[in-house]
Amino acid sequence: MRHLLHAEGFNIRLRPVRMEDAAFIVWLRNLDYVKGKVGDSPTDVAGQEAWLRGYFERGRDYYLLAETRGEIPVGTDGIYDVAMASAEAGRFIIRADVPAAVPTSFLASDLAYTQMGLTQLRATVVASNRHVHSYIRRFGFRQVKIERAGRVIGGKAVDMVHFVQTVEDWLRVREQIRPLARLASTQVAEWEKMQFGKSQPYDETPYKLAA
Repeated sequence: MRHLLHAEGFNIRLRPVRMEDAAFIVWLRNLDYVKGKVGDSPTDVAGQEAWLRGYFERGRDYYLLAETRGEIPVGTDGIYDVAMASAEAGRFIIRADVPAAVPTSFLASDLAYTQMGLTQLRATVVASNRHVHSYIRRFGFRQVKIERAGRVIGGKAVDMVHFVQTVEDWLRVREQIRPLARLASTQVAEWEKMQFGKSQPYDETPYKLAA
């Protein structure tokens, strides 16, 4: 849906996804290390633009783009299927060449509980994606069940693991995560400087560092 939610910190900015992000989203979701671990999505820009047009008309669905302060996209995140004070957290993908995962997750959890007033986030992760299981546990998510053949991805039924994080869970780990986010923020800033004059793999326009 069209929304105004945004958050900024640790040299990362979360903002609403826009139509012009379609090429980046297609590139990101079709990386080899991503395919099979997230739901199926369009494999071309036109298809992604069509999906976004439908998304903009849906309610209870907040899709976010993570970018550097210089506006280089580094990933996506999302909070959707909002019902009362609970919602699904997902669409979390960070490009592998930039250490932006921890700052993005920190901002997303804070946004959910402070700006949106939620009290619970749910997460559903492909069972084989052990790295993400370990990662979200650090953010206070607790496993609640395993759903056998819970989703079809790439034409194959896969098991899904369900997790829950409450606002209390987040507040319990928040200050433990903050130093990690601060460390990553320095690395993100260094990475951004290294992009000066380079074209991004999803965009032929060279990046120009802001004055």
